[in-house]
Amino acid sequence: MVTTPRAIIDSVVRSVSGREVECLVPLSGGGMNETYRADLAADGPVVVRIARQSTPWFIDEAHLMGRARAVGVPTAEVLGLEHVDHDGELLSFSIQQYLPGRSLDELMGGLPAADVERLTVDAGEILARVHSVTPDAGRGIQHALRLPEETAVPRILRIVTDTLDSSAAQVVERGADFLRRVVTTTPPPAVSLAQGDFLPKNLLIHDGTLTGVIDWEFAGPASPAFDLARWEVSAGAPLHDRPDLLRRGYARVITPDPANPTLTAAFAIDWTLELLAWKNPATPAQFRRCVDVIARHLSP
Repeated sequence: MVTTPRAIIDSVVRSVSGREVECLVPLSGGGMNETYRADLAADGPVVVRIARQSTPWFIDEAHLMGRARAVGVPTAEVLGLEHVDHDGELLSFSIQQYLPGRSLDELMGGLPAADVERLTVDAGEILARVHSVTPDAGRGIQHALRLPEETAVPRILRIVTDTLDSSAAQVVERGADFLRRVVTTTPPPAVSLAQGDFLPKNLLIHDGTLTGVIDWEFAGPASPAFDLARWEVSAGAPLHDRPDLLRRGYARVITPDPANPTLTAAFAIDWTLELLAWKNPATPAQFRRCVDVIARHLSP
């Protein structure tokens, strides 16, 4: 369903590409934004992403995608950025090259296990290439470890108790204590470029090959442990239990040592606490996943 008026989309695409839009198809994914495939007259398709933010959006994303592409990461070329005021609301447009393929997340159920493993190892190599990029000062979203929000922790514990049981809440409480210790006693880690949402839903597969990494709006400086921890929590079954596959591909390029176990555990727990605190509650299965991740990292 098109939320932004079609006339505005057509006008922006025409301004960037010099072509008329013949067909506009909503695409799944795209994070918080509207995302479309626009088929152009006498030309190939492009991707149109539209964000509603109080400030111009996608500027750093386009720059950081270019930095990643320069080291061999398959990302789309950003063809143009436009910012339009519509009824007092700022609309930011990113018109991008169309990359063929479907997400690894969509394809998972129909692929042989050997292909899933091979593609995950290849994804690890690509992630290492992302992490080989030295981040630009002031560019992108910085991802640092955070102290647990003290007003949120009691509410999280109540929700976990109600959704699961008191023993699960005790695991979460221990995880919050662990995160407090790491944040207050560990020196700030070295940072590289992080993709920010490196998950199967954002990896495009075409003809059995990983052809694209999409959705870079949360990219920015972070410890390499940040992306690896997000994968472990949110990649979905069965890949969230196989970080070894991602690390195997990672090691083709650089050693994964910077993502040491303590930092990976801390970033994973940080992310689980954020998920558990969302106003729109996660499913019981997601709650269980969060608790299981915390418990595994706290095990001796």
